[in-house]
Amino acid sequence: MAGQLEQIREYAVAFLDDGEELVAAMTASPRGRNTATAAGGVGSMIGSKMVSGQVERAKAAGLRIESNIALVLTQRRLMTVKVSFSVGGAITGVKELLSAVALGDVASIEAKRFGLGGLLIITPRGGQPIKLECRVGRAREFVDAFRRTAARAGEVAGAAAQ
Repeated sequence: MAGQLEQIREYAVAFLDDGEELVAAMTASPRGRNTATAAGGVGSMIGSKMVSGQVERAKAAGLRIESNIALVLTQRRLMTVKVSFSVGGAITGVKELLSAVALGDVASIEAKRFGLGGLLIITPRGGQPIKLECRVGRAREFVDAFRRTAARAGEVAGAAAQ
């Protein structure tokens, strides 16, 4: 993940608030995108329906997801950004900030192996899980970073309340 984090860090600075720092970043797509792209025919329709379901769940949670996005974790927010890629797969730019939610609005983030790839499952507080296709190793690193960051944010909030 360090490679993608560094690539995104280079381009995402313009979208950060004062004092905000990137903690983790990874690329992902809504669950079903690979099926929609590779299957053709009926498989493409099934994949497209899966994608639209995940997009709607994300929208209800205040997140915008689509193909060719990166998830960016800072010490305060979970953001989605539109990225561009080179032919070799390197990130060549961050085109726009799609959405951002406060870390306190995220109940959990999990990583699971799914076939040859992985799923990143974001569960917003009071919402339905949002499933994204990704590389499982990067997803696990992102989850670890989220847990560390959320724990620190909870400690800071607890100290401020006392």
